[in-house]
Amino acid sequence: MKTIIQIVLAIVIVVLGYFIYDSIMEPVRFNQEVAEREGRVIDQLKDIRDVQRAHRSRYNRFNSDLDSLVEFVRNDSLPVIRAIGSVPDTLTETEAVELGLVERDTLWVKAADSLKRRGGYPMDSLPYIPYSGGERFTMDAGKIERGLTELPVFEAYALPPDYMKGVHRWRVYHTRDTEEGLRVGTMQQASIDGNWE
Repeated sequence: MKTIIQIVLAIVIVVLGYFIYDSIMEPVRFNQEVAEREGRVIDQLKDIRDVQRAHRSRYNRFNSDLDSLVEFVRNDSLPVIRAIGSVPDTLTETEAVELGLVERDTLWVKAADSLKRRGGYPMDSLPYIPYSGGERFTMDAGKIERGLTELPVFEAYALPPDYMKGVHRWRVYHTRDTEEGLRVGTMQQASIDGNWE
């Protein structure tokens, strides 16, 4: 009888040890999952920002449509200005151009070749939030007035309910504001920073 009680107690100890270990590891596993998902979303928001910068350099405005941005990368070109000749140490490049020592030449390079993407996903998936099951990033673009100047602005974001789909109890552990989510740019000021930076 004593042996049976010892065996039962040993099994109870092992089971309780497992539950204690699992209760400690659950938040750790959750934080790893959140970090992975948020990292993928951030990489895609950085790519959207890079494409928007390229679009602004070409057309002097940001684009408010994600599908148009994908088409821009696929079919458009970006100017690359190169200087032919060498600039003496005593002159600036502008002065060297005025004196005829340096010539400037504009080359057109495909936008897809000049933009480096993170993550290696196909360009067609740029509008879609990772882990969301097909939800799209929310994006807007326009202009704001500062002084007497109109400045182009844009904003793109994803909310945790979209990129945390399928993760149980994410609201309990999650520290990022559900209303704020992950975003790049803002419609209120001329900033293209992300809120994770």
